[in-house]
Formats: sequence, C-alpha cells, structure tokens
Amino acid sequence: MLLPAAVALGLHYAVLKPRRRRAIQQRVDELKGEQRSQLHIQRLHAEETVRLLAPSAERSRAAARATDGLVIESALYGDLPFGIAAQNSNSLHAALDHFWNSRSALSTADEPRACDVTLALQSLITNNQLVIASGGGKYSLPGFYDPSFGVEKSLFVRYRFRGVQHEVIVKDDEALAIPMKAHSLGSQT
Repeated sequence: MLLPAAVALGLHYAVLKPRRRRAIQQRVDELKGEQRSQLHIQRLHAEETVRLLAPSAERSRAAARATDGLVIESALYGDLPFGIAAQNSNSLHAALDHFWNSRSALSTADEPRACDVTLALQSLITNNQLVIASGGGKYSLPGFYDPSFGVEKSLFVRYRFRGVQHEVIVKDDEALAIPMKAHSLGSQT
C-alpha cells in the first residue's frame, strides 16, 4: 500500500509537475509573443495618430506660449520606473529627468515600459485646460497605447502655465485636471 503511493508521488514530482510547468511556460511565452505583436500594432496606430495631431498640437503650443497659457513640456505614460512616488519630491524629479533623458528606455527596449504622450496631451487642451475623466485606462486616448500590458500604469505630466512649471502623476484609472496650483513647483521663470 505504501509502495503505490510512493510511486504516484514520485511520478507526480518527477514527470507530471515538470511537464505541467513546461506547458504553462510555453503558453506564457505564446501569450507574450501575441502581446508583442499587438503592442507593435497599437504603437504604430498611436504614432500615426500623433503624426496627424502634431501640426495642430504645435500650433496650440505656440499660441499657448505666446499668451503664457497651458503648455505640456513632457508627458510619459506607462510603467514608470519608480512607481508612484510622492509628488513634487526631489527624488521624483531626478528619477523622471534620468528616465526622460534616457529616451532609449522608451523606444529601443524589447518591451518598452513607457511612451511619450506629450503631443497627444497638448492636442487635447481646450481653453487652457486639460481634463481626462477617471475610469478606464488612458491607453484608449488618441495617441496613447498600452506600452506595458498587465502592469499598473501611471501618467506623468510636466507642464507650464502662466510661467510656472508644474508636475503631476496620476494612476491609470484616476482623473487628471490641469492646471492646478497643487501641481506647482515654484515661482515664475
């Protein structure tokens, strides 16, 4: 009676469990491959949308600069490398500057973690305001795509309004409303 149980246990751990683990890993690899091809298609659509929005966004940016209005200086969407840190902190600012300056992290990685959505957000500004409702993921906005499927994403926005630089980070499902005094980094420049 003990021998059949030992054989069954040995069979389970020596053969069945490794076989199941290989099958699961193979399916995960297949899904990652499918996701990569979907990501590539989403990225191409987003880039095409940004290319179409660029002239309008640049005109909006030029007009806003001339009147000291709302100008999006930089915006990143995705799995930001530091998680959601405290807003307006020096470590947040340094991490974002490093990430922003190493643009290769955005475009040349096998699996990009974030995408540049600066022009996409600039094109959404109306009357010096940008409001994005809470709810579903921001990847459905024009010029956005989901650069890091299956992980929590955030939107970082650095903007200038009335000569003052502002920064804000919101989670994917949170609303964004700018400009706001709470996002201010200091005095006019």
